[in-house]
Amino acid sequence: MLTQHEYETNELFLEHSKAPRPDKVHIGLVQLSTDHSIEADLNRLIGSSAMIFSNRVYYSSSMTKEALAEISQGITKSASLIATGLPMDVMAFGCTSASIVIGNDKIRELLTVDNPGIPATNPWMGALAAFEHLRAKRVSIFSPYPTEVNYPLYQQLVAEGFTVPTIGALRIEKDTDITTVSFESMLEGARRILEHSPTDALFMSCTNLRALEHIEKIEAELGVPIVTSTQAMYWHAMTLVGKQPKIEGFGQLLAG
Repeated sequence: MLTQHEYETNELFLEHSKAPRPDKVHIGLVQLSTDHSIEADLNRLIGSSAMIFSNRVYYSSSMTKEALAEISQGITKSASLIATGLPMDVMAFGCTSASIVIGNDKIRELLTVDNPGIPATNPWMGALAAFEHLRAKRVSIFSPYPTEVNYPLYQQLVAEGFTVPTIGALRIEKDTDITTVSFESMLEGARRILEHSPTDALFMSCTNLRALEHIEKIEAELGVPIVTSTQAMYWHAMTLVGKQPKIEGFGQLLAG
């Protein structure tokens, strides 16, 4: 066996040139420790146009305003550990209900402490922008949340100038249970909501709700645009960097 000195004199030194950063939109994502759906859904959407670099932040899974507000304590630390040394084009926080409770401006601030000046989004910010883009004034809600989370959602929609004809709520108490909601339950709930009052768009809230793959089926059945949390967040992230996405199979918002 060679000594270290002998090894060093025999090691073949190779030179290398630097390849450019991949020519894709780099999205830095902070997602919840309890989210079982957002990664798979984003992988369905990004195609060859974007790359997702993510980290997780702790969440107890309890669907209360207090538990959702506590998530804010870990967002900046989580964001700082995303792909160290690789610049992001846009930052994203993957929780709708926490964004409503914490606030869009605060979320943006927490996400960009180490990346000042770059754009940031979240599912709630993306949804509001999507409603404007779709020219939807009357927005009904399919919500998996309990009432104490639904009421702030309603308040903020109204404050933004939207009419909210109906909010249908599953009143699920744990975030990890939201991912188990079946397509049949989503479709039947959406039917009931639209039967109750006419609407311009239906927002199916929560990144953990596995609605993305069913958007086109629900739109075809109900005849109104369906906006989901992950779909809206991705659409908004891309538009913030000037890359209007056009993807077939995931609803009117992404179809261009």
